[in-house]
Amino acid sequence: MHAQTTNLVELSTQVRLIPMVNNWYTTPLLISPLTFGLVSKRSHLPLLASYIDAPEVHQQCVSTPELRGGPFVDYAGDPAVVARFAASTQQHCADALHTADAIEAIYSQLLHKATGASIGSLYHEVDASLNDCVEFHYDLYKQPGVRFVESAVYRKAAAHTTLQSCRLEPVTKAERPFFLSTPLLARHADAVDIRAPFGDPIWDTLFARQPMPLASLLDLVAPYLDDKEGDLPKLAKLLSAAPDAPPARQAVAAGATRVRYFGHACVLMESTTASVLIDPLISYPGESDVERFTFDDLPAHIDYILITHAHVDHFVLETLLQLRHKVGCVVVGRAGGGSLQDISLKLALQHCGFKNVVELSEHEEIVFDGGRIVGAPFYGEHADLDIRAKLAFGVTLDKSTCAFFADSNPPHPECYASMKAMLAPIDCLFIGMECVGAPASWSYGPLLQRPLARDEDQSRRLDGSNAATACAMQAFLDPALMFVYAMGAEPWVTHLSSIVYSEDLPQFQQARQFERMAAAKGRHAEVLFGSRELTL
Repeated sequence: MHAQTTNLVELSTQVRLIPMVNNWYTTPLLISPLTFGLVSKRSHLPLLASYIDAPEVHQQCVSTPELRGGPFVDYAGDPAVVARFAASTQQHCADALHTADAIEAIYSQLLHKATGASIGSLYHEVDASLNDCVEFHYDLYKQPGVRFVESAVYRKAAAHTTLQSCRLEPVTKAERPFFLSTPLLARHADAVDIRAPFGDPIWDTLFARQPMPLASLLDLVAPYLDDKEGDLPKLAKLLSAAPDAPPARQAVAAGATRVRYFGHACVLMESTTASVLIDPLISYPGESDVERFTFDDLPAHIDYILITHAHVDHFVLETLLQLRHKVGCVVVGRAGGGSLQDISLKLALQHCGFKNVVELSEHEEIVFDGGRIVGAPFYGEHADLDIRAKLAFGVTLDKSTCAFFADSNPPHPECYASMKAMLAPIDCLFIGMECVGAPASWSYGPLLQRPLARDEDQSRRLDGSNAATACAMQAFLDPALMFVYAMGAEPWVTHLSSIVYSEDLPQFQQARQFERMAAAKGRHAEVLFGSRELTL
């Protein structure tokens, strides 16, 4: 197809990957066919309709800093493009929208017909799209419920992968649109959309960056392009000459454990025998002026990736897909099995092509040569919903132990007595203090079958620990070092967190207060931003 050349090329390291489902930035709720239709019906389509009715209002709102993260479409192009996209969503997502209707009907039946007597007759009223995917039940309070067999929903929704694609675009320092409210209709002039599902091996080939002739690489990608004539020259501009050797990387000293903070909640622990990466969200070279680690600073192989929970700033497919080729095992919390709000991260990752995914429960452990991983309860930050696919982690490499609590907000530190007994002494403790958070509807609104009153919604927040909680955790767990992280403040996280760093924000005031409280007691506490490295 193309003239052969002896020059070897690879995908440039300054290329951004944007995974999309129906042109929306990918989140776990869009990966699972159980929840995708509900998000489309109850969030995406109403947002688009609102924009089509009043595009100028949306443009005014997205330019107002106080409204950042709100339900406003950030699109400055022709509103007719959005109208056509809304119409195509109705067409291309028809099966998913039908599944959403069927789920709503199930909950309506439970509400009106499950009053305490046998509910066996309700199975005959389930839509054919879900007839082998549900089990009805009562709890011990006589409240009816339904368990969805999510694995069966994946099997029946094979067409869901046709909505998946990834965009490759040059890395820039330009601000990215907020993921939750804006479809990715506008794109960089040199961007290329590759219509390959997330599970396709092509992503491993591209991001392993094995040098190959230009013609071979273009031929590899060409079948996935809608406009080969226009896109292949753009793709060629996203490639770079293969280096003679991989970049040199500083080795970990024998007998030591190196800990590197990559921003937000992403931390890499390394020894000479193993590497563990927590909540990977990695910045690209050339993306920011903030001093930081990037993809270039990762090891050639990562033994374990740990994902604390399913929120989009911790389960980041944009990063995960680029690491898939070099990961030994991904560890996630074990989902309860069958509720809309508690989708299986294991199924989602397997659907995205990860071969070795392990579910862990509280106080279970994985032991390996030179270390172990311990699962611990993750309290709070999930709007008081019954969600099990979440874990705090304790990681020991050689003789050094770090605890990663992500956004956990425990009612009291004694909740971690069992973890303390398993891990003590703890060298480093990482805790999230984004203690303002968002209301329940921000993440879970499309799934709720009964709307929350405003005061209920505002009280049930996705919030982390405050200064008092962090101080109590420090006193109880007694770590040698304690770090505040997961604040959503780095510029490469803003499109996910909607937070723009300011010391005037309440969460940063709480974090600084914790630093002062710890210092007054002669203890270490440090708010992280950008990067940090220490050797244990």
